[in-house]
Amino acid sequence: MTPTITAFERSPDRGRGLARDMRVRWAFEEVGRPYDVRLVSFGAMKEPAHRALHPFGQIPTYEEGDFVLFESGAIVFHIAERHAGLLPDDANARARAITWMFAALNTVEPPILDLQNTRLLEGDESWFEQRLPAVEDRIRVRLGELSVHRASRHRRGE
Repeated sequence: MTPTITAFERSPDRGRGLARDMRVRWAFEEVGRPYDVRLVSFGAMKEPAHRALHPFGQIPTYEEGDFVLFESGAIVFHIAERHAGLLPDDANARARAITWMFAALNTVEPPILDLQNTRLLEGDESWFEQRLPAVEDRIRVRLGELSVHRASRHRRGE
């Protein structure tokens, strides 16, 4: 059975995957598996039918028969567990890859989303220009921490 994912019906990219459904699309493409896309309006996302699939009324969702998942990270992890190509076979390497998957969602992404929200939702505010450098600095610090981590691992020969 071909899984179906949901995407925004009306978004700047017209449902072609520039929202969180992109992660799921990439995973399917990387493992060479087909999938269908059901476009959902912003209004329909808050209706009971969609909330039965995603309790927070967001996208993406994943449906395969009666099996339903929500949250892009969980969906990508499910795809990676079922199909070769996304996770290493070696147990330690696999655990490290899963760690980085969680880090991307929980540690790296939040300050980047904060920047996008600041620009999109607060750009007209009188204090926007004062806030923006602090938001951008949080991203630089977070990405700098990644650079330090990579350099440390390189020195240890990992």
